[in-house]
Amino acid sequence: MNVRLRSVLGAAVALFCSSSINGSAANERQEIAHLYKQAVAGDKAAVEDCIARLEAVIGRELHNQLARVYLGSACTLRSRDLPFGSEKLKTLKNGLAIMDDAVGAAPNDGHVRLVRALTTDSLPFFLGRRQATRDDFAALITLATKNPGHFSDDDLQTIYFSAGNRASADGDSARAINLWREALRHPADPEITVKTKRALANKEAL
Repeated sequence: MNVRLRSVLGAAVALFCSSSINGSAANERQEIAHLYKQAVAGDKAAVEDCIARLEAVIGRELHNQLARVYLGSACTLRSRDLPFGSEKLKTLKNGLAIMDDAVGAAPNDGHVRLVRALTTDSLPFFLGRRQATRDDFAALITLATKNPGHFSDDDLQTIYFSAGNRASADGDSARAINLWREALRHPADPEITVKTKRALANKEAL
Protein backbone atom coordinates (compact mmCIF):
# COMPACT_ATOMS: atom_id res chain seq x y z
CA MET A 1 0.00 0.00 0.00
CA ASN A 2 1.19 3.55 -0.62
CA VAL A 3 0.29 7.09 0.36
CA ARG A 4 -1.97 7.37 -2.69
CA LEU A 5 -4.31 4.88 -1.03
CA ARG A 6 -5.50 7.55 1.38
CA SER A 7 -6.59 10.06 -1.25
CA VAL A 8 -8.14 7.45 -3.53
CA LEU A 9 -10.13 5.71 -0.80
CA GLY A 10 -11.19 9.06 0.62
CA ALA A 11 -13.76 9.11 -2.17
CA ALA A 12 -14.99 5.71 -1.05
CA VAL A 13 -15.70 7.11 2.40
CA ALA A 14 -18.05 9.69 0.90
CA LEU A 15 -19.71 6.95 -1.14
CA PHE A 16 -20.26 4.85 1.98
CA CYS A 17 -21.81 7.76 3.88
CA SER A 18 -24.18 8.61 1.04
CA SER A 19 -25.19 5.02 0.28
CA SER A 20 -27.66 2.89 2.19
CA ILE A 21 -26.56 -0.44 3.63
CA ASN A 22 -29.79 -2.34 3.21
CA GLY A 23 -31.57 -2.93 6.47
CA SER A 24 -28.90 -1.28 8.63
CA ALA A 25 -29.79 1.61 10.90
CA ALA A 26 -28.55 5.00 9.77
CA ASN A 27 -26.51 5.54 12.93
CA GLU A 28 -24.81 2.17 12.49
CA ARG A 29 -23.93 3.11 8.91
CA GLN A 30 -22.47 6.40 10.11
CA GLU A 31 -20.45 4.70 12.82
CA ILE A 32 -19.01 2.22 10.34
CA ALA A 33 -18.29 5.02 7.89
CA HIS A 34 -16.43 6.90 10.62
CA LEU A 35 -14.37 3.82 11.44
CA TYR A 36 -13.63 3.27 7.77
CA LYS A 37 -12.47 6.87 7.40
CA GLN A 38 -10.16 6.47 10.39
CA ALA A 39 -8.91 3.18 8.97
CA VAL A 40 -8.07 4.81 5.65
CA ALA A 41 -6.17 7.51 7.55
CA GLY A 42 -3.97 4.85 9.14
CA ASP A 43 -5.68 3.99 12.44
CA LYS A 44 -4.91 0.30 12.94
CA ALA A 45 -7.46 -0.14 15.74
CA ALA A 46 -10.14 1.40 13.55
CA VAL A 47 -9.34 -1.12 10.81
CA GLU A 48 -10.07 -4.01 13.18
CA ASP A 49 -13.19 -2.37 14.60
CA CYS A 50 -14.47 -1.60 11.09
CA ILE A 51 -13.94 -5.18 9.97
CA ALA A 52 -15.76 -6.50 13.03
CA ARG A 53 -18.72 -4.18 12.49
CA LEU A 54 -18.98 -5.05 8.78
CA GLU A 55 -18.79 -8.77 9.56
CA ALA A 56 -21.67 -8.30 12.00
CA VAL A 57 -23.76 -6.59 9.30
CA ILE A 58 -23.03 -9.38 6.83
CA GLY A 59 -23.86 -11.96 9.50
CA ARG A 60 -27.39 -10.50 9.59
CA GLU A 61 -27.61 -9.67 5.89
CA LEU A 62 -25.91 -12.42 3.92
CA HIS A 63 -26.67 -10.83 0.55
CA ASN A 64 -25.55 -7.32 1.43
CA GLN A 65 -22.92 -6.88 -1.25
CA LEU A 66 -22.19 -3.23 -0.41
CA ALA A 67 -21.18 -4.18 3.12
CA ARG A 68 -19.22 -7.11 1.70
CA VAL A 69 -17.20 -4.99 -0.74
CA TYR A 70 -16.37 -2.54 2.05
CA LEU A 71 -15.27 -5.50 4.18
CA GLY A 72 -12.92 -6.57 1.40
CA SER A 73 -11.55 -3.05 1.13
CA ALA A 74 -11.05 -2.90 4.90
CA CYS A 75 -9.12 -6.17 4.72
CA THR A 76 -6.72 -4.58 2.23
CA LEU A 77 -6.18 -1.87 4.85
CA ARG A 78 -5.41 -4.56 7.40
CA SER A 79 -2.83 -5.90 4.93
CA ARG A 80 -1.34 -2.42 4.65
CA ASP A 81 -0.64 -2.43 8.38
CA LEU A 82 1.04 -5.85 8.51
CA PRO A 83 4.82 -6.31 8.18
CA PHE A 84 6.13 -7.72 4.92
CA GLY A 85 5.67 -11.45 4.74
CA SER A 86 3.27 -14.24 3.81
CA GLU A 87 0.53 -13.05 6.18
CA LYS A 88 0.47 -9.61 4.56
CA LEU A 89 -0.01 -11.11 1.08
CA LYS A 90 -2.56 -13.64 2.35
CA THR A 91 -4.63 -10.90 3.98
CA LEU A 92 -4.50 -8.76 0.84
CA LYS A 93 -5.59 -11.67 -1.34
CA ASN A 94 -8.44 -12.41 1.05
CA GLY A 95 -9.63 -8.80 0.81
CA LEU A 96 -9.47 -8.89 -2.96
CA ALA A 97 -11.37 -12.20 -3.05
CA ILE A 98 -14.13 -10.75 -0.86
CA MET A 99 -14.47 -7.73 -3.15
CA ASP A 100 -14.45 -9.96 -6.23
CA ASP A 101 -17.23 -12.08 -4.74
CA ALA A 102 -19.30 -8.96 -4.01
CA VAL A 103 -18.93 -7.63 -7.56
CA GLY A 104 -19.61 -11.08 -8.98
CA ALA A 105 -22.85 -11.25 -7.01
CA ALA A 106 -23.89 -7.70 -7.98
CA PRO A 107 -22.11 -6.85 -11.26
CA ASN A 108 -24.54 -4.07 -12.14
CA ASP A 109 -24.44 -2.36 -8.77
CA GLY A 110 -22.37 0.72 -9.49
CA HIS A 111 -21.70 1.46 -5.83
CA VAL A 112 -20.26 -2.00 -5.19
CA ARG A 113 -18.14 -1.85 -8.32
CA LEU A 114 -16.89 1.66 -7.54
CA VAL A 115 -15.53 0.66 -4.13
CA ARG A 116 -13.56 -2.18 -5.73
CA ALA A 117 -12.30 0.07 -8.51
CA LEU A 118 -11.09 2.73 -6.09
CA THR A 119 -9.43 0.16 -3.87
CA THR A 120 -7.63 -1.80 -6.57
CA ASP A 121 -6.60 1.36 -8.41
CA SER A 122 -4.47 2.22 -5.39
CA LEU A 123 -2.57 -1.08 -5.43
CA PRO A 124 0.95 -1.51 -6.86
CA PHE A 125 0.97 -2.61 -10.51
CA PHE A 126 2.85 -5.84 -9.77
CA LEU A 127 -0.21 -7.26 -8.01
CA GLY A 128 -1.83 -7.64 -11.42
CA ARG A 129 -5.07 -5.73 -10.82
CA ARG A 130 -4.68 -3.05 -13.49
CA GLN A 131 -6.90 -4.73 -16.09
CA ALA A 132 -9.61 -5.49 -13.54
CA THR A 133 -9.55 -1.84 -12.49
CA ARG A 134 -9.86 -0.71 -16.12
CA ASP A 135 -12.79 -3.08 -16.58
CA ASP A 136 -14.49 -1.71 -13.46
CA PHE A 137 -14.16 1.88 -14.63
CA ALA A 138 -15.39 0.95 -18.13
CA ALA A 139 -18.44 -0.74 -16.59
CA LEU A 140 -19.03 2.26 -14.33
CA ILE A 141 -18.90 4.66 -17.27
CA THR A 142 -21.44 2.49 -19.09
CA LEU A 143 -23.73 2.38 -16.05
CA ALA A 144 -23.40 6.13 -15.49
CA THR A 145 -24.17 6.85 -19.14
CA LYS A 146 -27.21 4.58 -19.27
CA ASN A 147 -28.65 5.48 -15.90
CA PRO A 148 -27.05 8.60 -14.38
CA GLY A 149 -29.96 8.91 -11.97
CA HIS A 150 -28.70 5.81 -10.18
CA PHE A 151 -25.72 7.83 -8.97
CA SER A 152 -25.39 11.00 -6.94
CA ASP A 153 -23.29 13.88 -8.26
CA ASP A 154 -20.64 12.81 -5.74
CA ASP A 155 -20.60 9.35 -7.31
CA LEU A 156 -20.47 10.68 -10.86
CA GLN A 157 -17.68 13.12 -10.09
CA THR A 158 -15.68 10.36 -8.43
CA ILE A 159 -16.28 7.94 -11.29
CA TYR A 160 -15.23 10.31 -14.07
CA PHE A 161 -12.34 11.86 -12.16
CA SER A 162 -10.91 8.50 -11.10
CA ALA A 163 -11.46 6.92 -14.52
CA GLY A 164 -9.69 9.90 -16.06
CA ASN A 165 -6.75 9.39 -13.72
CA ARG A 166 -6.59 5.73 -14.69
CA ALA A 167 -6.70 6.59 -18.41
CA SER A 168 -3.96 9.18 -17.92
CA ALA A 169 -1.77 6.68 -16.07
CA ASP A 170 -2.32 4.24 -18.95
CA GLY A 171 -1.14 6.85 -21.45
CA ASP A 172 -4.54 7.54 -23.04
CA SER A 173 -4.52 11.34 -22.85
CA ALA A 174 -7.52 11.91 -25.11
CA ARG A 175 -9.74 9.65 -23.01
CA ALA A 176 -8.46 11.19 -19.79
CA ILE A 177 -9.34 14.68 -21.03
CA ASN A 178 -12.86 13.63 -22.01
CA LEU A 179 -13.45 11.93 -18.67
CA TRP A 180 -12.16 14.88 -16.65
CA ARG A 181 -14.35 17.24 -18.64
CA GLU A 182 -17.32 15.07 -17.74
CA ALA A 183 -16.26 15.11 -14.09
CA LEU A 184 -16.44 18.90 -14.16
CA ARG A 185 -20.13 18.62 -15.05
CA HIS A 186 -20.69 17.19 -11.54
CA PRO A 187 -18.85 19.60 -9.20
CA ALA A 188 -20.00 18.02 -5.95
CA ASP A 189 -16.67 18.11 -4.11
CA PRO A 190 -14.72 21.39 -4.43
CA GLU A 191 -11.41 19.64 -3.72
CA ILE A 192 -11.92 17.10 -6.51
CA THR A 193 -13.05 19.90 -8.82
CA VAL A 194 -9.77 21.74 -8.21
CA LYS A 195 -7.77 18.57 -8.81
CA THR A 196 -9.71 17.87 -12.00
CA LYS A 197 -9.14 21.35 -13.38
CA ARG A 198 -5.44 21.13 -12.56
CA ALA A 199 -5.07 17.73 -14.21
CA LEU A 200 -7.01 18.89 -17.27
CA ALA A 201 -4.94 22.06 -17.62
CA ASN A 202 -1.67 20.13 -17.32
CA LYS A 203 -2.76 17.58 -19.92
CA GLU A 204 -4.12 20.15 -22.38
CA ALA A 205 -0.88 22.14 -22.10
CA LEU A 206 1.16 19.24 -23.45
